[in-house]
Amino acid sequence: IPRRIRQVFEENRPTGGERLTYRTPGLPTRIYYYILLPFSWEGVVESVLFLMEDITEQVRLSEDVHRLERHLASVVESASDIIVSSDMDGRILTWNAAAEMISGYGLYEIRGKYLHEFCAEHQRDDVKRVFVEMRARRDSIMAEWDLVTRDAASIPVYWVFSPLREGLSQSVGIVAVGRDLTERRKLETQLLQSQKLAALGVMAGGIAHEIRNPLTICSSAAQFLKDDDVSPEFRMECAERKHEELTSMS
Repeated sequence: IPRRIRQVFEENRPTGGERLTYRTPGLPTRIYYYILLPFSWEGVVESVLFLMEDITEQVRLSEDVHRLERHLASVVESASDIIVSSDMDGRILTWNAAAEMISGYGLYEIRGKYLHEFCAEHQRDDVKRVFVEMRARRDSIMAEWDLVTRDAASIPVYWVFSPLREGLSQSVGIVAVGRDLTERRKLETQLLQSQKLAALGVMAGGIAHEIRNPLTICSSAAQFLKDDDVSPEFRMECAERKHEELTSMS
């Protein structure tokens, strides 16, 4: 500060704004913004005015805002879901780490391009329509569309599109959150296969039961036919019963 005061006396011009940290013994540290103004007479500086404003709270608020911004950015980058922000026309502004990993495209490659360009071709008109609808909506839109990767693979994704608001009313963009459904689809396929196998097991058990009963009757009838002591009438009844059961199985 003494050096700057001497500079004002010598150059006869005010200093630019500077920040000053000061701590009174026993009190918390305060932060001030100050400038030095020359008071001159006939070109000679007679005195210097020292103007100082306490900006401690503003600085702390600014630091809190920056800390919150860093925290939110960390949350977005740490998320396992795709998080994309765009303007109202669907041009991509931000693209988190999960989006890069799943798609294979870096943010520098896709920034400014339309989101529908990275969706399956037969679904692109639907994606465009969502951005048109979002202009007049305040709630979210959900849909399932495939994301086409750098390797031309199609990844099934469940999307939630929400308006990005500035203040309480005006929408300034769209936030799209997408969840990769690849593992879910695999589980669904495995579950369906298990259900099919279970149904086949039940069917096989029923068929075995239907076959086992007639065979048991036929076996008993055959045992009676081998017995010489049975009457001709009973022998005929056994033969007819055996014939009926075998006919029912055909």
